[in-house]
Amino acid sequence: MRPPRSRERLVVRAIACAGLLGLAWLAQQTIGWLGVGLLGLFTLFVAVRYELEGNLPVGPQMTPDLYASQFHKHGREHAAERAGQRHEWVNQLSAARLAAGIGALLALIGFGFFFMLDFGYQPG
Repeated sequence: MRPPRSRERLVVRAIACAGLLGLAWLAQQTIGWLGVGLLGLFTLFVAVRYELEGNLPVGPQMTPDLYASQFHKHGREHAAERAGQRHEWVNQLSAARLAAGIGALLALIGFGFFFMLDFGYQPG
């Protein structure tokens, strides 16, 4: 059973989407469609990176102690604490997936229009 969605979360997501679309409009006005495509790629990169790493420590691969300490910390938690963290993680993942979807859409639209308009594609 999915938890109920709060209005607060929906408002924050709507504001974030409006801000990203505002940045896309600004990029299109200053750089052109290439800027929209690059903004989409950047958004997609950050969202996918967040999905992969999550709340785990970030560092070079030469620091296995950092990762081991994080996993040992989570291993000592009670089942209720792990369930609460899982619930929070699912909410954060849904926001990251929304950002990844919007980033992919911006990249597709931006690079699509860039190649169509700059390389002389003439329909028909």
